[in-house]
Parts: sequence; C-alpha cells; structure tokens
Amino acid sequence: MPIHQKKQNGTDRVQQRRRSKDLDGVHERSQQLAVLQLESFNRYRHLADAVPHIIWKLQTNGSLEYCNRQWINYSCLTLEQSADLGWQKLVHPVDLGRLLKLLKPVSDANEGFETECRLMEACSQSYQWHILRAVPERSSSGEALSWIVTNTNIEDRKKIEEALVKANQVSAAASQAKSAFLANMSHEIRTPLGIVLGYADLLADSGTPEVLRQEYLENVKRNGELLSRLIGDILDLSKIEAGYLDVEKVVFSLPDFLRTAIDSFRNQANEKNVVLKTMVSRPIPETICSDPMRLRQIFFNIVSNAIKFTESGDVTIRVDFECEVSGCDVLKIYVIDQGLGITEEQGQRLFQPFIQADSSTTRKYGGTGLGLSLSRRLARQLDGDVVLVKTEPGGKGSTFAITIGVGDLSGVALTDNLELPAQVRRSGPSENRILDGVHILIVDDAPENQFLLKHFLAGAGANVEVADNGQDGVQKALTTDFDLILMDIQMPILDGYRATRELRNRAFVKPILALTACALKEERARCMEAGCNDHLTKPINRSDLLTSVSKYIPSSVRT
Repeated sequence: MPIHQKKQNGTDRVQQRRRSKDLDGVHERSQQLAVLQLESFNRYRHLADAVPHIIWKLQTNGSLEYCNRQWINYSCLTLEQSADLGWQKLVHPVDLGRLLKLLKPVSDANEGFETECRLMEACSQSYQWHILRAVPERSSSGEALSWIVTNTNIEDRKKIEEALVKANQVSAAASQAKSAFLANMSHEIRTPLGIVLGYADLLADSGTPEVLRQEYLENVKRNGELLSRLIGDILDLSKIEAGYLDVEKVVFSLPDFLRTAIDSFRNQANEKNVVLKTMVSRPIPETICSDPMRLRQIFFNIVSNAIKFTESGDVTIRVDFECEVSGCDVLKIYVIDQGLGITEEQGQRLFQPFIQADSSTTRKYGGTGLGLSLSRRLARQLDGDVVLVKTEPGGKGSTFAITIGVGDLSGVALTDNLELPAQVRRSGPSENRILDGVHILIVDDAPENQFLLKHFLAGAGANVEVADNGQDGVQKALTTDFDLILMDIQMPILDGYRATRELRNRAFVKPILALTACALKEERARCMEAGCNDHLTKPINRSDLLTSVSKYIPSSVRT
C-alpha cells in the first residue's frame, strides 16, 4: 500500500475517532441538559407547590397545561381533569365570560392583566373571591405563547368590605333618622315651651280677664306635663339601651288602675270627638303584681296614639286575662282604633326608635317616634310585649296588643267591673291638710323651686322654712327641730351630698329626701349612699311630693 494511502487511512481513522468523541460529547451534553431541565422543572414545581397561592399555566387555546398543588387541593381536580377547559366549570358563570375575554388576546403587545373572579371551592361547594393576575409566557424571540396565572384568595377581604358597606349604609340611615328625629324633637319641645311662655305672659298681664286665667293656667299645666313626659321618654329610652332601667314588682288593684288610666283620656277623646269604649273579655284579677308606673307609661303611649290618629269613631280598650300553665299569668290589653291604619312596609319599622310610619304623619299629628319603641321595650322588661295585631290602611284602623306577665295569681279574686267613675273636681291644696303640725326644711338654691315646694307643703298644712344652700341648711337643721328635710343636690357652697353626710355625721336622724333633676339609678344610689332616705326627681308633682313626705312622717307628728 502506497505511503500516501496509509497516511490517508490514518487520517480517516483519527477523524472518525474525533467524530465519535464529538457525538459522545453531544449525547452526554444532551443527557446533562435533560437532567438539568428535569431538575429545573422539579425545582419550579416544588417552588410552585410551596407558594400559598394557586398557580396555573394556560395554553393559547384555553386548555390547562400546568397547575400547582394549591389548585388541586382547592378544586379537588387533577391536572387531567382540569385540562381541556375543565377548569372553566369552577368559575362563577357571571365572571367566566369576562375572564375569557381577558385571556383571549395573547399577543406580543399584551403585558398581562389583573381581575377579580369567583371560583368554586370543593370542600364547601361555595364560590370564593380571588384576585387573578396573568402574565404572558414568551419565547426567546418574544412571541407570546401562553399565560402564567396566579390566584390569591380574597374571600375574607371581600366579606370585610361587604360588612363595611352594610355598616356604612346602616350608619347613614341611622344618622338620617336621628337628624330627622332631632329636627322633629326641636319642634316637639319648642311648641309646648312656646305655649307655656306665651300663656305666662298673658297671665302676667294685669288686663287679662279673670274668667280667662283658669283656662290659661290649664294650658300652661297641660303643656308643662307634655314636656315632662317627653323628657321622661328620652331618658327612659337611653336607660334601657344602657341597661340601667329598673322595674319594680308590687301588688296593686288592676280595676282601679284601669279606671284611673282610662279616665285620664276623657279630655283628649272629647276634643277629637272620639268615643272611648271599654270591655272585659272575661273576669280579671282584683290585684296583680307588676310595675304600675311602667304599665301606665305603656298604656298612655298606645291609647294616646289610638285617639290621636282617629279622626272620628271609636277607640275600644278590651281587657283580657289568661292563666298560663307555666305559672306566669298574662294580662292582655287590646287597643282597637278606627284611625288611619298603616301599610305592611310601615309596620315593619314601626317599633324602631326615632321612626314614625310616615314623615307626613309627623307634620300633621306631631310626635317624636319614641312612644312605640319605648313601650315595647318597657313591656319586655315586664315579661311581656307590645305588638301590632292587625291594621289596614285607608282609615280602616289598627289593633295593638299589650301583654304583661303578672306571675302566678291563682287564688286571687276576679271581677268584670270596669265601670268608669263620674268625673270629680280635684281638691285644691287648702282642702287636703294631711301635713298639719309637720315642720319641714327646704334646702334649695332656686327661689322658684323654694316657692313651689313651700306652697305645696304649706297648702297641706306643713310649717315650712327654707335654706339657700347646703351650708345654711346644715346650720338650720342642727339648731331647729325639723321633722323632715327636702335636700336639693346641685347647690353652691355645699352640695346636697356633703350636706347630708355632714348631718348624718352629726347624729341627725330625721328623714332627708333628695331633690334632683337626674333620674338615673346611679344618682339615686349616690343619694342613698350619702344618707338620704329617698330620692325625688324634678319636676316635682304636688301629689307625688305629698305622698312621699307623708310616707316618712309618723301619724303621731301630725295634729
């Protein structure tokens, strides 16, 4: 073989060996690359599974190419079950069309998007809100190939947002209702106040005929009582909401209570040309155990409304009594009017505070919108309720039912006599001298209060002296033999608390009755702690004053 051929064969073998090594190297590098790619994919998959969010990859045709473990746990669907558009079944129908429109334009210019949608959660079988962020996956040349999508569950945030929206709506409605209430309250306060001041001017005019003075006085008294009830309702409602309202349980005559309460509406009914009727469905107990003051308050609100909203016709008060197997007997009072009636919608909000059935009702008939709400709350304090039994708008009238729990009254005598007494003239101060021979000290810094209290007590026969402040009152009480002291609380120099403590510390043992404009039970407790025997709330009613004073004066003292 020629030398040049041998050299050629050697060169070929060398090249073949080199090519073989190159191929082996390429194969080895391919294997290494495949291993690296697999390791990279596994790292990507483990990383995606570790993220507390749903991660998925969508092809351009909308089918699912990849999903992490969070998606499988949330949907209970494997990748195979979610692929071929199976994932779309979990998207809320309302949100699916919008989401598909956003996913469709996979183009070089599209940089991704963010939206909110609802996805079905497998365990609860309920839709939950997610915020969805999508970015396009691109080739090395920048061509958009698919979507990489992440979902973050925002269901808790959505619930908070919805709760805040509802709270804002409720707050706005409450604010609007209270604004309307305050405007109406201003009217309700200023109207009787204007009447009181106006008639006071007329009474001060020496040219006013004597025949008119009694009428003017009645107007002043009636509107003053209206103001007192209005303020009382506001305070009672605030005490109920704060959980501070106390009710008492005492035994009293039910027939007497009903006769007196019903009789108090005669003038109002006569002015409206309304006939007030009473009926007893079955015999009622002679006595019951409850809170007569609170029951009177409820009764007044419901019956007064019935008369007010009845232009003409009847208002019927039907009394019933049920013996319950549980041992708690129930008094039922139905108040049936022939008034305006209300719609079903109005009836649903009738017992809310500051609300009346219709704003036009307030303009025409007045009122604060507190009566029904307060009555229901008071009735529930007395183990009962106030409900609207039936109503029909258009002048067909309404029926309200007052129920009060009165305990076990087995063995109590029954009666069906509710005949109203004939109207009698009230006795004047000079005709009721129940305090003859009683020596009383009034400690009060307001001359007007001193005058009224002295006039009421002296008219009942008492010998009365006054002191302008607590310090003066202590000196007089310790140097003169008084049978009882009426002690104002808010006074200069020495207030009622300290004056009472000073007297008790110096061995004064006679009764001391506190006088205060504050009706809260904390105030009463503070007065009693200071050493007072009782607590009277201003404005002072003559009858209540004499009753309270008489309670603490032994009959042996009176002459």
